[in-house]
Formats: sequence, C-alpha cells, structure tokens
Amino acid sequence: MRSIKQTSGKAVQKIRIFTTVGAVVLISTSALLMTACNDKGTKAGPTSSQLAQPMGTGQPGGSSPGGSGTNGQATVRTIGKTGWYEGFDITVDKATVIPDESGGAKVRIDITYKNTTTDNKTLSIVPTLLVGGQIDDGAGFDNPAVPGKGTATGNVTTSVKKVGDAQHLLDTLTVVYGTAAENQTLIPLQAEGKVVSTAPKALPISGTLVQDQTTIQITGGTLTPSYVKGENGKMELALHVKIIGGSGISDGGANIFYEYFSVKTPDGQNLPADGRGPINELLERNQTIDNAKDFAIFVVPSPGTGTYVLSYDATKGASTAPTFSFTVS
Repeated sequence: MRSIKQTSGKAVQKIRIFTTVGAVVLISTSALLMTACNDKGTKAGPTSSQLAQPMGTGQPGGSSPGGSGTNGQATVRTIGKTGWYEGFDITVDKATVIPDESGGAKVRIDITYKNTTTDNKTLSIVPTLLVGGQIDDGAGFDNPAVPGKGTATGNVTTSVKKVGDAQHLLDTLTVVYGTAAENQTLIPLQAEGKVVSTAPKALPISGTLVQDQTTIQITGGTLTPSYVKGENGKMELALHVKIIGGSGISDGGANIFYEYFSVKTPDGQNLPADGRGPINELLERNQTIDNAKDFAIFVVPSPGTGTYVLSYDATKGASTAPTFSFTVS
C-alpha cells in the first residue's frame, strides 16, 4: 500500500532566471507563415520614436510615429500578441530598438506572463529568438517566477552589429517557445504575422461513476496541448474528480489512485490515466475529497475532439467497471 503524499505551501521565491540560448531548435522558416490555431487576431500596433534611453526604461514617445531608429533615436513598437505555453498566457507587449554609436543596436522585447494554474511556476524551457528565421544564439531571456494565478513581466534582449532600418529589423523577429519535438508557440513581431499557438479549452463536463463504496464525480475538465518532449500532435485531457466514500468503507480507508481511471478515445484507443495527474488519496468512511489538484489526465491525439468513455475500476477487473460518456467539441 502506498503512503499518501502531503504537500505544504511555500512562500513564493522572488527569483528570475537569466539565460542565453545555446540549444539548437529544429524549426523551418516556413513555420512562420502558418496560421495560428487560436490566434486572437491582435495585430501589432503603431510604432513611435523616442530619444535613446537605458534599456528597461520602456517609455515610448519623443518624436513622430514610424521612426526608423536613426540619429540616436529609439524605435518602440507595440505588439500586443498572445500565445499559450505550459499553463501561461504569454503576451508580447512591445519591442524597443536603441541604436548605438557604432551603427548597431540593442533590442528589448517586453513580455507579460500570466500563470493560469494554482502552482508557483517558471517556464521549464528556454525560449528562442529567431532573426530572419535563424536562431539568435546571443539572445538573453529573463523568465520570471510567477505565483499561482499571478502575473509577472519578463523580457528578451539581444544586440545587432549593424541596423539600417529598425522597422525592418523588428519585422524579422519571432519569439518561440518549445522545439519541433513539442507543440510550439510562435509569436512574430511583424504586424501581419499570425501567432502559432493553441489556446487551452475549459470543458463543462459533469458525470458520476459508482463502484462499491466509492463514488467518483467528474466536475469539469480542460483540454490543452502537451508540452512534453516527443509529444508533438498530442493533447492533455484533464478531468477533475471529486471522491465520495460510502458508509461501508472498512476501517483504515480505501486508497484511490490515478491508475484506476482509463478512457476510450474517439478513435477506439483504450488509454490509462497518465502519472502527470498523480491522484493518490486515502478515502475514509463517509468522507468527501474535493482536492483542486485531483485530475485524471490522459494524453490523447490532437485535436482531442469527439466522444470519450471514461472508466473507473479499483478492482482491476475483478468486478464490472462503471463508465461515463462525454463529448468534447
């Protein structure tokens, strides 16, 4: 019998991770021309120029819009595009190009990270900056630690040795999350460029499964892309479970594990719940467990739509398993 894992809340650490891209990302330039799966349709806004300031000031204005970043003036472009990755709503807010005296420039891209989960999180990967479809190995990323349901800001910084037209330079930049082995998110800075990303979907699912003295209630779910390496084209179907114990549960309680759940997919596959949804509860007599983190998670083929049949079997085949059918549209 497995012991029950207990967790305790920890104070949010106010740390930031500064990294420089060094890994190779397998992505073709043609990917930048793809239409987003769930693009919000937000286009880059107008640009404005300002006198050169230290990186991080981020104050637009100073001269007429549409400046090219010459004569020591900085070019600021409002982006306002959003993609999704690892439980974050990621919005590229604006980009700034500040010319230097040698004919080059420094570039800063300001990004807002909204953590949609209840856990304190930092991105598990180092994003990538593409310049004209090529990886910028010198780009640095400030990826913030974000509290559960909180928001924090980060940025991308890089330098170019020579810049003739700051507007054209910004048109060539794309911020990329993930590699070709995962479901990627691409956010181009060009006004006409479409975000390539899939938005998470909330599922208004409800249903009940009863086996002996245990009642399982499904009280909702989500459908999101998998961001695990090697799972490109896969989705995570997560079903929240509420567990209710009957009056006949024996002394010592009953263990409830994620392995007791399985699902039949629209294409006929029978999939067990994955360990990334580690349900591990000890159910006592007449007890109700409604843990916000108890999700049965299944890795299913994209796009994840269709009719599913959920099963719960704590007897491992010794008795008939109750089932519940639902449709994801």
